[in-house]
Amino acid sequence: MKSAGKFLIATIFLLLATSTTGADDKLTLWHVTFETRWLGPVEAHVEIAHDAKKIRGTSLSGAASVLGELPGDHKIDNGLMIFEATSDDSGVFAGTFTAPWQEGDLKLTITEGTLEGSVEGGAFAGTLSGERVEHASPIRDYVAILDAFDKVVASKLFSPGDLRQPGYLEFRKAMGEIAVVAKDDLDFLFGFQWAWNDDPFSHFEFKRSHQSAEELFGMFDNYRVGFEAATVEFDGDTAILKVRTMMGADTIEQIEAAYERIAERGSKKLVIDLRENGGGAFAVKPLVEHVIDEPLDAGFFLSQIWNRDHDRVPTTDEALAAPPWEGWSIISFWKSVQQRDILRLQFHPAEPNFDGPVYVLLDGRSASATELAADALRASGLVTLVGQRSAGEMLSQSMFDVAEGFVVSLPVADYYSIEHGRIEGQGVPVDVEVDPATALEVAQSLPSIHSN
Repeated sequence: MKSAGKFLIATIFLLLATSTTGADDKLTLWHVTFETRWLGPVEAHVEIAHDAKKIRGTSLSGAASVLGELPGDHKIDNGLMIFEATSDDSGVFAGTFTAPWQEGDLKLTITEGTLEGSVEGGAFAGTLSGERVEHASPIRDYVAILDAFDKVVASKLFSPGDLRQPGYLEFRKAMGEIAVVAKDDLDFLFGFQWAWNDDPFSHFEFKRSHQSAEELFGMFDNYRVGFEAATVEFDGDTAILKVRTMMGADTIEQIEAAYERIAERGSKKLVIDLRENGGGAFAVKPLVEHVIDEPLDAGFFLSQIWNRDHDRVPTTDEALAAPPWEGWSIISFWKSVQQRDILRLQFHPAEPNFDGPVYVLLDGRSASATELAADALRASGLVTLVGQRSAGEMLSQSMFDVAEGFVVSLPVADYYSIEHGRIEGQGVPVDVEVDPATALEVAQSLPSIHSN
């Protein structure tokens, strides 16, 4: 999906069972809730055939024909997910779970009236539970939910004019067709994923949640990714700082600690590896500030307030006349960026300050806040960028409640570099273009182009 920064989704062929239902199999209809990792709690109709030794479940889609016509290679025949499992002597079925977002391992138990289970691996990792039903009536009023979705998007999107662009109109037409025939959440959410292709903007996501958008907001400033997001290794007098995400208070702590280690080691050269870093939030701040040696006006965000009243980008003088934003709280930022027409971003030097040659590695998956960091370092004139132009997905995203537990994340502000202009749709170019797979070796061999 892009996030914490936006999350990345790969679509795979949907598999259907090739065997026919045996004479001894019992065919039943279930209302199943999947507590998924990426889409939240989603509910679906599932047809299950089983006997004492094997079980096969196939979701029932009301929108299969519409979904099958969307761009991309979507093989759909009645269902959007299947599972197949066999029973051990304890009555627990174990097998595989297949859906458009990867495969997983399934375990479940089934009785006359209830179904309980879990999925390990893939985006559907989590638990599932179900109850018998007689009819596969639509679980929700998806037309009404889409109407609420439209109102939120129109009122919050940074550039309302984009809703009249051909790409968005085509997406909205497809969603309208899906909403009319959708039977369950899988129809509606898979439809969004397949109909949307980042045209004309990125950072657009849709899911369900047990928590409101406001409750989700409250977690971000203290959110911890829980893994080694920033690590430093040393090769002679070169420090290699690998940063895997820009999200997380622990990522910030790890970057700070890495610069301390680099200073203690007395490294003469620094390589910052941002390849495959999809962005996130304000780990950008320490990453940039331990390299620059004077205050740096990196860029500014433009909100709907500016775009509603202007058909142009502000001049540099107009942007620099805005007071610098302070605080570096994610919650504060999301609120401020929607309350100001221009939000000016300024970095200040931090100790320990690295004063040797710096190289930054990028590739086509370096996105969002990672692009902000790379562009700011580039604007400082102190850094050489190596690898491949970045993704060009640099918007500020926020979350909003829609209806019935659905939450939409959409861009509320566009970012412009003071030195280099808009990054969305353009990306950050590199100084030395090479295959990203060899960028580290190339950076280590290059002489200094920029130095403090």
